[in-house]
Amino acid sequence: MAYKINRSDEHIVLPDGPATVRDVQKYIKQRATSEFYELEAAEVIEVWLDEEDLPLIPDTDKRDWSKYGWISARMSISNSGLDDFVSIRPLDANIKEYPYPGEHVIVASYYGEKYYTQKLNINNSVNINSFPALSKVYDIWSNEVYKENLPIVRNEKIRQIDVEEGDITFNGRFGNSIRLGSNVKEIKIDGKVKEDTGKENSPNVIIRAGQGVEETVRFKPVKEDINKDDSSLWMTTDQVVPFERSSDKAHGLTVPKQYDGKQILINSDRIVFNSKLNSIHAFSKNEISMAADIRMNLESPIVNLADREATEPAIAGDQLMDNVIWPIVDALVEFANGIAPTMATCIDIVIPLDFINSPSKTLASNLTALKAKQKDSPKSSTVFVGNPKGPKVIT
Repeated sequence: MAYKINRSDEHIVLPDGPATVRDVQKYIKQRATSEFYELEAAEVIEVWLDEEDLPLIPDTDKRDWSKYGWISARMSISNSGLDDFVSIRPLDANIKEYPYPGEHVIVASYYGEKYYTQKLNINNSVNINSFPALSKVYDIWSNEVYKENLPIVRNEKIRQIDVEEGDITFNGRFGNSIRLGSNVKEIKIDGKVKEDTGKENSPNVIIRAGQGVEETVRFKPVKEDINKDDSSLWMTTDQVVPFERSSDKAHGLTVPKQYDGKQILINSDRIVFNSKLNSIHAFSKNEISMAADIRMNLESPIVNLADREATEPAIAGDQLMDNVIWPIVDALVEFANGIAPTMATCIDIVIPLDFINSPSKTLASNLTALKAKQKDSPKSSTVFVGNPKGPKVIT
């Protein structure tokens, strides 16, 4: 809100008679030193974000949700007393930066209403910039009383990100950030080049949640680290990202020698893709590789491999072995044992071999019954593969 501080020498009494050039210059100079301020700082006392914070609609017991995000604050200069609180609405309707009690915001008046915008960077901290009771011009040494049970946000370990000239950054209070920037040619530590990160000035967008890098020097900013930060999304162009994969089971031929070029990297403890209504598609001009240290699962009523219209059922290993292969082996073993005593001594005379007839009939009967009973049991009703003699893949 605009305010004006009158100076003791602001009002000038000119002598009688014509004004000289010096008199006019002196008058203009002194008038120009009037202290007029269009904007004024205000100390935030309360932020209306909970239902009980909101005022009641007149003559009702219902809360006024149209004032969600407003603040109760004390103007730093123009307040008339310790409890001179005013209600102030956010300036921007879409992008809001909600302050914390004890922080100070900039206030302006438009069309008879007060609006608050950015907070003052009193502590040069992205975590919290409070200065309690600074607005108590009549009793600056007394403690301020804020809303009870406020969430604790003060954490000196949370730092702003280390940036380069030209970057546009958004720093959250809790170790989260968005950087719209470009790649740096080299990373220097203690004045020495430690890492070549690719082509200079290549655009990138880096989003991270959860600061992983700890810095002991007070107020010193930190770099994003795709391996240490809790969750990261890096969109780069000609940048070399020092990404470290979590699985060591990946085949060496499918792992890039370095993560460079135009790429998007996502790194976190868990990544979930969910389609509520339609499909999830993944396309690659070259290949798609996946690796896991423990298990990889594909669960669906139908799983097609190599061909969307695959009709060849996959074979269930245990079903095939237990119900087909081993019964055949057992039947052949029984047949072989049955014909073992067979003997014949006559030459050019047909002699029935009694020890062969019975085992042969038993083997034929067993195999016929096995074929009828286990004809389709080893075939999977879930997993289907493409034609095994399909077109050769050119690598």
